[in-house]
Amino acid sequence: LIWAALPYTLALLIPAIILSYVAGNRVGAMAARRKVLDNTVLPFAYILTATPYVWLALVLAYFLAFKWGIFPVSGAYDFSLQPAWTWEFAWSFLQHWFLPFLTLFLVSFGGWAIGMRNLIIYELESEYSNYLQALGAPSKLVRKYAYGNAVLPQMSGLALALGAVVGGALVTEIVFGYPGIGTLIITALQNRDYFLIQGLFLLIIIGVLIANFIVDIAYVIVDPRTRAGIQGS
Repeated sequence: LIWAALPYTLALLIPAIILSYVAGNRVGAMAARRKVLDNTVLPFAYILTATPYVWLALVLAYFLAFKWGIFPVSGAYDFSLQPAWTWEFAWSFLQHWFLPFLTLFLVSFGGWAIGMRNLIIYELESEYSNYLQALGAPSKLVRKYAYGNAVLPQMSGLALALGAVVGGALVTEIVFGYPGIGTLIITALQNRDYFLIQGLFLLIIIGVLIANFIVDIAYVIVDPRTRAGIQGS
């Protein structure tokens, strides 16, 4: 049961984490330099990052599924289909996948956009930025250094936010009836299958630890100062 549900959860989590991180950082960096974008996107981002996953999932399900009928509201694919490598099944899977993905993406996107916007402003007002500008360095070069330095705290924040995103994914799966780890946990609780619950939580803990380890390795690769500290130079 665990290995049957795990691919669905990974198909939801990995794209949501990566795309929200990349898009949030890009939009936050642009908002720090453009007042119009700062006044329009950032208030929306503050609302998103303060929104519980459950509430946003219910709102999206009500409007996009029940009221307007754009997307299906439950399951991972149409019940009349069998899992197969066909275009029909792939299209049905994407339709059922989109609303849970959108819920995770929007909440995470708001947090990354706000964080990057604040970090970019801090970097642009720092001493090295003022020094570069005084020397006549192009503004594009100053922004490049500012973005490179602002990304590093965001990577550390990614490691800390993984647990919250995983928890949000599990709750979102329950709302949409998506057959992932979250739905399997509810089924195990209802059946009082304590061994299955222990196995599921152990899998979640190991997965979060592995993801944090990968982020730590990526941080060492991106930041040369960390490599120099490890080498003792």
